[in-house]
Amino acid sequence: MTIKILLIKMTLNPSIYRIDKKHRRFVNCTTTELMIQVIITSYNERPEFNVKVKSPELTSFIKGNVTYYLYLYNTNETLSDWQKFLLEQLTGQANFIQQQLSLLLFAEVDNKLYCIVGGHAYRLIIPFMDHVFGLNTYARIMKPEVDELASIKSRGITGQRAGIKEQFRNNYRIIDFVKFGKIPEEIHIRLSQEISDLHFNFLKSKKNERIQVSVGKGFKIKKEIDFELLHKIIHELTIISELAASDYLSSYKEIQDQKLINEELYPEFITKIFNDIGGLYKRNSPTVTKFEHDFCNPNNIEKFYDADCYKLTEKTSRNGYTTFAQLHDRNDIYDTVLKRAVDLHGENDRFNFMVYLQGVRVMCIKDHKKSVSASFLFHISSEFTYKSKPVFLVDTKWYHLRPTFINDLRDSSLRLLTTYKAPPSILNKSWDKINISREGNYNLLYDGTENYIVIDTIIADGLELCDIIYYDELNIFLIHVKYGFTSQIRELNNQITIAARRLKDAIGSEDKSILRKIYNRVVEKGRSVNGLNEEQFLTLFKKRINFIMAFTSHLSDDLLVEESMDRFDSNIARFSLIQCSSDMRSNYYDLLFCQIRRS
Repeated sequence: MTIKILLIKMTLNPSIYRIDKKHRRFVNCTTTELMIQVIITSYNERPEFNVKVKSPELTSFIKGNVTYYLYLYNTNETLSDWQKFLLEQLTGQANFIQQQLSLLLFAEVDNKLYCIVGGHAYRLIIPFMDHVFGLNTYARIMKPEVDELASIKSRGITGQRAGIKEQFRNNYRIIDFVKFGKIPEEIHIRLSQEISDLHFNFLKSKKNERIQVSVGKGFKIKKEIDFELLHKIIHELTIISELAASDYLSSYKEIQDQKLINEELYPEFITKIFNDIGGLYKRNSPTVTKFEHDFCNPNNIEKFYDADCYKLTEKTSRNGYTTFAQLHDRNDIYDTVLKRAVDLHGENDRFNFMVYLQGVRVMCIKDHKKSVSASFLFHISSEFTYKSKPVFLVDTKWYHLRPTFINDLRDSSLRLLTTYKAPPSILNKSWDKINISREGNYNLLYDGTENYIVIDTIIADGLELCDIIYYDELNIFLIHVKYGFTSQIRELNNQITIAARRLKDAIGSEDKSILRKIYNRVVEKGRSVNGLNEEQFLTLFKKRINFIMAFTSHLSDDLLVEESMDRFDSNIARFSLIQCSSDMRSNYYDLLFCQIRRS
């Protein structure tokens, strides 16, 4: 008997998700129907939703090579449009009248199980969905040089940038987006003409139309479709799933293997710190290899940098905490803790060394009150090679870096260094580490020099604006200095972006109180202000403002980073340089780069 299919041109704009058929709860499921029953019944096991869904009663229907399954339940709210959208072979005798419909429409094809959600049913599939299905689908058809980015929501791998949502003007391409340090969660994109024609020609209403999609957990065409078009999209998604995926959107991957982390990576991390004991009293020696790391509270970067002092506490025998040191310089925290560990446990007891570090906490004090507090190890971000592969520890999360990521970091940082050079005459004094061991001593070389003001260590209201100011007729340059092109560039990143934000706020204020305090403290320290009075100093900030990130080579040879990028192997340094440039140009001021020569 031939069944006549009634096609009703009701249109909706649904998202398509994919169920992870390898989910542990499906281990004993021999059929798709059993998997669907597990999804639905598991919802009743979650009392936090305070909703009971009825026992699974599925309507199934085969169209071409796709088998559809419909599950629905109703709440007495409003009339749903889904009755007109679905084929009558699926709706059966279901009551849609005067009710808010919640439904799950499953579509199985080639051993893949897709799902379309209506009403309140999304919560049923959350534990069972492939949470990167939409992103992975787009990765198979993307054209970075052509695809236009409308908006992107991403998660930052640095603590301060936990969530980022950015919108873009017309003709902003994927290739223009600075992806480093960001994990995409949802992207709104205008596909290339080529992909629109190849995969979605049946959706086009005019010849040159470029299809727009929204991808994240799900895949959504940004136009209303009827059931027939939905069926074609599902068929096309199955074809796309067989294509090779680009790693452009996932150039680094978070390590989620807890056994690998707990049994191999974390112990190696502790070993790196333990081995650093040998250089504790030789930090200024250029011949001593140091464990490269960045030290900062990742969830509270500004509070960490703005603290008046830092209390270091250790566990007592009764699981309480007692203070063993109070410091004013954040750069002294790491070595102070290591020296304390050596004093208590010697230089050979690795196990108790590790246990001790796990019990140390760093408390930030501001205005005589506790600001933030976190464990000592929580503050450390680093990069090292493990089994011939780079491993990246940032804000307590571990990442494998893929070769494409490393190559992209190299190329992007090289492009920035060659494109945004500071005038070479500004920092023209050499920095021989043997004769000038400390950063502060180098900065003071410019004290008393015409058009320079050294404000290193000058802090006003928690703000350290820069190390050196240089100005000419049109510009003011705020210079931040660090020895070496290592992971400490990340600290420069933090310092520069915080200073830029605070300066922007200060310039927008009427009294300019922070700038006045900086001027007065420079005078109090007896440093040169080039004969400027307070008002003339404030006038400097009406010039074009530029920040400069300045660094040296830390290698035995004084090589230029831009000419010997492969010799400078810190991906944290490259990453931080790119991130800082992006943040500054997007939100604050121009950022220039300068390498200080050592001779």
